[in-house]
Amino acid sequence: MVLMKNLICGAFAAALLGSAAMPALAADLPSTKSAPVYAIPDTFDPFLIRVRALGVLPNSSGTTLSGSSIYGSSLSNNVVPEVDFTYFITRNWAVEVIAGVSHHRLTGSLTPNGAKQDIANTTLLPPTATLQYHFNMGAFDPYLGVGANYTWFLFTKSTLGATLGNANLVNIHGSAGLALQAGFDYYLTKNWVINVDAKKLFLETSGNLATSAGTNALHLNINPWLVGVGVGYRFGGSEAVVAKY
Repeated sequence: MVLMKNLICGAFAAALLGSAAMPALAADLPSTKSAPVYAIPDTFDPFLIRVRALGVLPNSSGTTLSGSSIYGSSLSNNVVPEVDFTYFITRNWAVEVIAGVSHHRLTGSLTPNGAKQDIANTTLLPPTATLQYHFNMGAFDPYLGVGANYTWFLFTKSTLGATLGNANLVNIHGSAGLALQAGFDYYLTKNWVINVDAKKLFLETSGNLATSAGTNALHLNINPWLVGVGVGYRFGGSEAVVAKY
């Protein structure tokens, strides 16, 4: 009986030790099940459209008429609405096109001490395209750009010409120029941004008077700064975009 009792107690102790060792042994064995993998959604949005209030700040120094300086020449500043469209080729490289119109007055005196006169009133249509590099620093996205501008001068009239019997006395020709750009977008959400942007246009042109038989008597320096503040919306995300990096 004592022997039987000892055998039963030993078997019971061995069973307890075996059950305690099982979790440790199971922990050492490789798992046959891997953790589920979830795809990270692609959030690359190639299109950005903005609306900005744009300050157009020309500089008319060096303007001449018939080879003589226009004394105290100035082109008026203006603030106008502007719409621009940006396409992101990759996360860093983008192309921007802007469109808007701005009205300006050219004033000055034809004599050193004479009174300023309204020489020309004109409306500028200056579409500008730039290639941009975006630094892509998260919500804050500064960028630099370089491109080209072509400016048309529309509906040009002259108060000075009107006093001489011809309000269309001045005809200003369209002209192309270099454009440099710097600015930043700040992302309020994935789609909505606020924007600050500055462009420098290097723009000179010429014009003729109705009395000058087609000769370009007017040489006009403009070289404006375009300074804008606005809001934009980015959209168009698709996993089909190939060149996203």
